[in-house]
Amino acid sequence: MKCWERLAQAAADSDLPLDLTVYFSGPHRTETLGPKARVTHLPPLFSTAQLKFLPYVPDHTDLAPYHPRLARALAGYDVIHTTDAFFAYARTAEGVARRRSIPLVTSFHTDTPSYTRLFTRQTIEARFGSGWPARKLINDWQVPERQGRRMDQRLEQHIRRCDFVAATRGEDHELAETILGRSRVGHLRLGIDRDVFGPHRADRAAIAARWGLPAGQILALFVGRLDVGKNIHTLVETVARLRAGGLPLHLITAGVGPAADEVRERLGDGVTVAGYVEPNELAQLYASVDLVTLTSEVEIRSMVGVEAMVSGCPVLVSEKSGVAPLFENTPAMRVVESGVAAWTAALKRLALDAEARAAMRVAALDYAHRTLASWRDVLEQDLYALWREAATPVAAGLRA
Repeated sequence: MKCWERLAQAAADSDLPLDLTVYFSGPHRTETLGPKARVTHLPPLFSTAQLKFLPYVPDHTDLAPYHPRLARALAGYDVIHTTDAFFAYARTAEGVARRRSIPLVTSFHTDTPSYTRLFTRQTIEARFGSGWPARKLINDWQVPERQGRRMDQRLEQHIRRCDFVAATRGEDHELAETILGRSRVGHLRLGIDRDVFGPHRADRAAIAARWGLPAGQILALFVGRLDVGKNIHTLVETVARLRAGGLPLHLITAGVGPAADEVRERLGDGVTVAGYVEPNELAQLYASVDLVTLTSEVEIRSMVGVEAMVSGCPVLVSEKSGVAPLFENTPAMRVVESGVAAWTAALKRLALDAEARAAMRVAALDYAHRTLASWRDVLEQDLYALWREAATPVAAGLRA
């Protein structure tokens, strides 16, 4: 959502021959960003918020098979772009694109199949604990894996119905190219607002005063949902072990989620659970802490990685997430294997090595200067170029 809000603002500020409307699910309202860009929210027809039996949903979505109000709106566009393959908006877009011969483009943003496996397992365990029903559902019937495969199949089906795809990870490029061919798959980067994020925002004294941080501590920052999807429990146990061993380490979490109380209870005065942090304050945290911990093992793109590096902050990142290869395995990031033991060792090494952190800061700023794009660059070079190609008569012939 943040990504597309920033792209919409870039469209409003650009001189491209482009009129962009971004549709989100939510209470009806339209925010006009400029003559050629706006963000519109449409009420969901069947929100996951209505499914009270689910123990936790990381972000609510519309499960309806079709959204008539959105369909009427989409009928007037030259190109339709989807950001997932699974829910009401994507399914509605498929139908409108097919009936009206409108080019359909999609991009990868969330690894929904992997999250499906993860949260299906969590739902089963929340309902049945570790007893035989849970073991039967997970190990014998493999319900989480089967649900994940169903999502994989749905993703492939959606890609087949698209004219072009924008991908970030290598594996997503490979999947899309296998289905559509290399010429119809573009690369999608993450943008950054350098006015908001950067080393110029560093102010250790200000963040200490703002958040009541203890003096003389090594500050580690976690940004994201406080839930199993972001692997927060591994990080919390890691910090608890290091503090018990005498390391002066303090964790700051920027984000909300169901594990917030567990984090406070486990770490006590060793953690600051900041909740939602608005961008300017978040930028100050990135530029002022000693390191960022990116423990999530399910990522397609990484706003945290981009924001940390442009701020000159060292990053510990999960090997399993595949984030480091997105940034050419820059030395600004250290890759950590799965598990509490691996994270404990890696975090301890970096926390105690000020020279290594300083070198990683230099590498982060160098990489950001050479490589990271602005949101306007992403809009013009990655997305608009693809949309323009999708709208050409040649592309129309591919659909015929």
